[in-house]
Amino acid sequence: MTRITDIVEAPTVQYANTPDGMKLAYAIAGDGDVVVNLPFHFNHVTRRWSGPLWFRGVAEHFRVVHYDSRGQGLSTRGLPGEVTVDDYRRDLDAVIEAAGVDRFALMGYGGFGQVAARYAADHPDRVTALIMICSSEKFEARSPSAHMGMAEENWDLFLELQTRKFAPDIAQRIVSFMKEATGQADYLQMIQAFIRGPSISDIVPKLSIPALLLHSLDQHWLPPAEGAKLAGRLANARILFTDGDVEPDDRQAVPAIIDFLKGLPAPAIGPQPRGQTASHEELSLRQGEVLRLISQGKTTKEVAEQLVLSERTVERHIAGLYAKIGARNRSEATAFHLSRLASREPALAESTQSPRS
Repeated sequence: MTRITDIVEAPTVQYANTPDGMKLAYAIAGDGDVVVNLPFHFNHVTRRWSGPLWFRGVAEHFRVVHYDSRGQGLSTRGLPGEVTVDDYRRDLDAVIEAAGVDRFALMGYGGFGQVAARYAADHPDRVTALIMICSSEKFEARSPSAHMGMAEENWDLFLELQTRKFAPDIAQRIVSFMKEATGQADYLQMIQAFIRGPSISDIVPKLSIPALLLHSLDQHWLPPAEGAKLAGRLANARILFTDGDVEPDDRQAVPAIIDFLKGLPAPAIGPQPRGQTASHEELSLRQGEVLRLISQGKTTKEVAEQLVLSERTVERHIAGLYAKIGARNRSEATAFHLSRLASREPALAESTQSPRS
């Protein structure tokens, strides 16, 4: 498993292209189940990497896809014309496509949490879980006039107010990060887009996937009661209130995220979303071993004992290989295995059959 100590340097930055000509910077790190981490309102993929543990900490246990949306970090800056929430949805679509991931958890902050929620409602077959950070049903609950007024009138003072509870040296570093993360005009475009965008009240009752909400108790833009209200309307949600102000304290939030994701049940896998069927050669070595054993009729417990793995790990390998080969159950996986072996070595195919099948 990848550890934080193993990931010394920031991962390589790659680029995705949107249909309207935006270039979006994204990075991938870690191994395991996929978490797509939408941007924070102030974001920079490489600076975020070296800062709090939001990215590095989760990448210790999962495969994290993180990106700068338009107007942020290393992505296209100086946005032309009026930006909409649909534009930020297009950014998410472009990064998911470029990263080549099919099933994943989504994690988003503030207005991007609402983007994540709408994507989850539209793609229940692809999103395994939802993590919303300092989010609400209506963006207006964040006191948009306070956001817009001060940010328009005095950008430097607005940034300083974000860090007023930190020690001077830390506050200076955070302000430096925010200035590098976005500019005044692009930030205002983003906030205006979220203000104009629709509430997610219509889709909240329809979201039944596991959800974790994180909310900092001293959030001066969005009262904790708004986070509690959203959690109360989601069918399968829990909420954690943490220390922190603009963002939750990562030392409390990141372990909660890891525990939440590790506690998810193995996903129900159907045919591959991309409509392709993998070959044996495209399976990992471990997935190939698991497929061979379940094709012999062995139970999950028996596979775990033979490969010296936990049953939970075997379940993850089974889910992964089902996704790759387009199988819905053990019978279909066995049929895939035997058909491939029969086409190459008929004798070997016969040797894999079990009296239990």
